[in-house]
Amino acid sequence: MSPGFGRLAAGALVAALISPVAAFAQAPLTATDSAILASQPLKRLALAPSLLRRVSLLAAGLDREVVLCLQGRVTGDSALVDDFVMPDVVSSTADQVQPLPCGRATLAVWHNHPWTGPDSTFGVKTAEDLCSLSQPDLRSVVADSIPFAVVSVGRTAQPIICWWRRVQAVVNRHVKFLPRFPRQWTEGLP
Repeated sequence: MSPGFGRLAAGALVAALISPVAAFAQAPLTATDSAILASQPLKRLALAPSLLRRVSLLAAGLDREVVLCLQGRVTGDSALVDDFVMPDVVSSTADQVQPLPCGRATLAVWHNHPWTGPDSTFGVKTAEDLCSLSQPDLRSVVADSIPFAVVSVGRTAQPIICWWRRVQAVVNRHVKFLPRFPRQWTEGLP
């Protein structure tokens, strides 16, 4: 642990799920779903300010999707991330990426969605609408065991970032896309 991490964590952006989005129909939970929900006690994600700046800058300059494995430490029910590694990528286009898996030290998987403009096919009117998990994204998150998924929308005037707990993806895996939750960034660490 770096000596300045305490200061970084205190100033970190923290995301906390406050309430589920009621607009989506939820499929009944299977025994496997229930086991996944019970096995994932992490509820909050804190990004160190320097990490947030680096991933936002990276997303702003990319016209293809890439993946980063976010790393840090766990404190209570919070994942505090301050660094990343980039896994090998099998393929990458403007609207999908196929990486090799992240390592065991990964607390969140980040990927970007390049903003190219409105898309009526998917109901994307604004760059904020693109901060969502598509059906392929949901399948990847559900199939993996990493506690959080993070998306940055790049090529926008201001950084746009959103995140989900893996358990949110499991519960909502049958939706066409999972938008960001409205109160994600409202709590700070004590």
